[in-house]
Amino acid sequence: MKQNRISALIVILFIGVVSFASAQRGSTFTKPRFIPKGPYEYDTTNTEKGIKLAESSVGLLTREVNPKEYRIGAGDVVSISIGTISPLHYSIAVSSEGNLVIPGVAVINVKDVTLDSAKKAVREAAGKIYAGASVDVSLQRLRQFKVYVLGAVAMPSVVVATPADHVFDVIERAGGILDTGAIRGIMLIREGTSEPEYVDLQRFLAYGYSEANPTVQGGDRIVVPLRNTKDVISISGEVVAQGEYLYMPGDSLSTLIRMAGGLLASARLDSVVVVRMRPQGQDYDEIYLDLTQWRDLQFSDTSLPGDIALHTGDRVYVRAIPKWNERAEVVVDGEVVYPGRFAIIPNVTRLTDVIRMAGGFTEQASLEDAVVIRVSEMKIEDKEYERLKPLPPSEMSKGELQYYRTKSREVKGVMSVSFPDLFLRGNHDNDPVMRNHDSILVPIRNVYINVSGSVRRPGRIMYQPGLKYLDYINLAGGYGFRADMDATLVIKVKGDQFPADSENYTLEPGDNILVLDEPEIKFIDVFTQALTIAAQLVTIVGVVLTIVRLQ
Repeated sequence: MKQNRISALIVILFIGVVSFASAQRGSTFTKPRFIPKGPYEYDTTNTEKGIKLAESSVGLLTREVNPKEYRIGAGDVVSISIGTISPLHYSIAVSSEGNLVIPGVAVINVKDVTLDSAKKAVREAAGKIYAGASVDVSLQRLRQFKVYVLGAVAMPSVVVATPADHVFDVIERAGGILDTGAIRGIMLIREGTSEPEYVDLQRFLAYGYSEANPTVQGGDRIVVPLRNTKDVISISGEVVAQGEYLYMPGDSLSTLIRMAGGLLASARLDSVVVVRMRPQGQDYDEIYLDLTQWRDLQFSDTSLPGDIALHTGDRVYVRAIPKWNERAEVVVDGEVVYPGRFAIIPNVTRLTDVIRMAGGFTEQASLEDAVVIRVSEMKIEDKEYERLKPLPPSEMSKGELQYYRTKSREVKGVMSVSFPDLFLRGNHDNDPVMRNHDSILVPIRNVYINVSGSVRRPGRIMYQPGLKYLDYINLAGGYGFRADMDATLVIKVKGDQFPADSENYTLEPGDNILVLDEPEIKFIDVFTQALTIAAQLVTIVGVVLTIVRLQ
């Protein structure tokens, strides 16, 4: 018997544990969200957040209630205080018939009367019973009612609202307008009427036009239509938000500009263009307007001078002021205190001004090798050079070959400026004015002479004043096996070439001495080698150009 009791107790205990565990598991489940199907599908997560946020604002006032405007309705709660020997305080809800029942005083019908009128009626009634007593009347709580929100909203539904709520607030409580919905031409149908009012939330959202967002009343129906992509007006150019906007009767140019966020400071207002299609739809007219006076008035409450009505399909173009706020800059790279970009006034700021802005030169700056590169000059095409470029040297005339060799050594865009004359000797005759995208390159001082070609130990040799080219060749181990001792070139830092035995140059740090091979080597190989050295000398120019292109 005892064993049977224990068995039964174990069974009961097991059932209890299972039931408790099931209940615990069940408590973690949430109700599935309802996702409507069809043309008005929506993101339930975002919609839910939006609805919660909107619902938290129910009954919040945008401003204090105006007693002369607010109309009493069923559900409003009125606070009444009567200053007798024993003060009386009442909180009375207006009945469904619109009556205010004041104990011991009267029944007053306040349906659809203003709060100001209701106060007067209560004071008159109380004064008849409590002569000379002070009577204070105030609106304690706003009534709540139903508003139907339909059409292209996330969740068509019945929404709870108060007289303080506006159309925008109520639509947000229904999840907001869908991407396919229109924010202009929203129908607001009042209880007892069939003719809708049209609400223009675009104007409210764009520039806070309060009349475009009216308050709601009990029984209102708000219908959000699908977006109309045909009846549109558009604006482009110097406005905050270019684009197309649904056309509504009564739209004017000022309406469109305000909906587009207003005119930018760069807008040229003396020639705003409205393009309007003719009724046949095959041709158009251009209407030019001077809106100069609008600059400081575009969001004012006054009517704007020269405003015109728009038609569906109108396109508005607002041009920019030429060269408005155009930023002109130059790049300074290399041995200056502050390398970087510097703003200039084109054709006014000079080279010396820019170097001053860059803090001057460092101690390691090589002014002899500094260059100014003008990008605009690099784009100028030399048609003769381009014609000769694909031809082998053997097919060129002597004059063509000389021209081609000269042009091949030329670095495009390099301006003829002597930095030592300008900055060391104070000769300002050649202090060029700067242009947008100019580059100034100041290389580090070079202390070597580079010896290459047919020598025993090609490489860099420390520059020593007074040494001749033969001295440097000897320091490089002397001529190589097939060296042509009569065909040695000196190539200057900036690309100029001289026969080594010429008297027309002076060896300087950074110069190159090129010893050519014996004559049987093809001229084109010699030419290519010389050009390679010249290209190496101006590699830094390419670096600067890369910087310029990144601007």
